[in-house]
Amino acid sequence: MTVLDETARQRNVQRHLNELERDNYAEVPELEITGTITKPRRTSEVDLSQTNQKKKARSKKELLKQLTIKKSLNVLLEESRIELLPPDTPTYLTAGASPSRYPPRKFCSVCGFLSKYSCKTCGMKYCSTKCKETHEETRCMKYTV
Repeated sequence: MTVLDETARQRNVQRHLNELERDNYAEVPELEITGTITKPRRTSEVDLSQTNQKKKARSKKELLKQLTIKKSLNVLLEESRIELLPPDTPTYLTAGASPSRYPPRKFCSVCGFLSKYSCKTCGMKYCSTKCKETHEETRCMKYTV
């Protein structure tokens, strides 16, 4: 059994976070929203041809798809341009809080419940033998280092 030191654990955690950021990243094309998306009104007469209705439905679907694309936190921060605000304006980057007077809570790396145990190899937390088995099979760093 290989026991990892703290720097190797931190490198591995940072690598996992970078992989998550890379997975969540999606470039969003620039949009020009000219109108609002509303429910179509019911009318007794159909004043649009069938092709125009299909074109409108397709464009609404494309617009909704573009509006719901996920962006990473870094992309959102860059797009907000909060670094241009005055330094005395509170923002996500300048927010701060004093350290907690309570000890940090430890959560299971498998299910998210409070954990009492930690893996001897990688230091990740688990709460039960079932979660320990899952951790050892799929998440433990002893297989990735």
